[in-house]
Amino acid sequence: MWTSGFFNSVNGDRVYNAQQMSTIFEGLITDGVYASVGNKMAVQPNSGMTIQIASGRGWFAKHWVNNDSEYLVTLEASDVTLNRYCAVCVRVDESDSVRNAEVYLKYSDFATTPVKPTMVRTETVKEYCLAYVYIKAGAKAITAADITDTRGDNNLCGWVTGLIEQLNTTTLFEQWEAIFSDWFANLQDLINENTETMLVGALPVTVTVTLTATDWVAENGIYKQTVDVISMNETKSVVVQPANESVTNYAAAEVKCTAQGDNILEFTAVSQPVENINVSVLHMGV
Repeated sequence: MWTSGFFNSVNGDRVYNAQQMSTIFEGLITDGVYASVGNKMAVQPNSGMTIQIASGRGWFAKHWVNNDSEYLVTLEASDVTLNRYCAVCVRVDESDSVRNAEVYLKYSDFATTPVKPTMVRTETVKEYCLAYVYIKAGAKAITAADITDTRGDNNLCGWVTGLIEQLNTTTLFEQWEAIFSDWFANLQDLINENTETMLVGALPVTVTVTLTATDWVAENGIYKQTVDVISMNETKSVVVQPANESVTNYAAAEVKCTAQGDNILEFTAVSQPVENINVSVLHMGV
């Protein structure tokens, strides 16, 4: 059916509902949590069996949610002998009796090896998992180690992409300008030496590296990963930029390149990425 909008109403002949208002964003942004707002709705331990959802904003099934402070929820008590999972969800229910998007705790059955709950996606009810919490037998408190962040998993939640998935071109240009100036100054120093060999080695090189989700190592409250980059050294000028498909996950985890050495680059992240991140690396110099 062909529809259009919005037009001024004359004597009530143009009336629109919330669903029609929301469709203007369809194709522009995707479902998930905004990676640039607040603390990105991270699920964190609080006290005892209470957890908290950090501040943030999301877009789920054409509906917005906003959390401007820590939202506390208390989990059910653990079992004496068996384990279970709890999925911390945003549940969108469009049925006439509910019409709301709210936090929903979805538990697995008790078991020695419990199975994580799956998300419901029907015409009227859609669930998005922010994190899985593992409730061990006899547990009296939830720790960070019990929480598996699933915001970056597009099948369960995802990060909002589209309008916000833009590169900071001003910063990138300034980096390039500074690197070019250094590179040109080095060329002037090399011109009286073995010109052919040295100039070829000084030319800019671009490579793509992958920060794999399983290779992050926790260290002193952050995550680190080292990748191989042929001909890298401590003195080269380097610019790193996430590939287009990895911009959101790169920003959400606050990934940075923090060190360089012989044939390696080291990256750090504030939170552990749950998907592989592709990074473009440009380096020049000798």
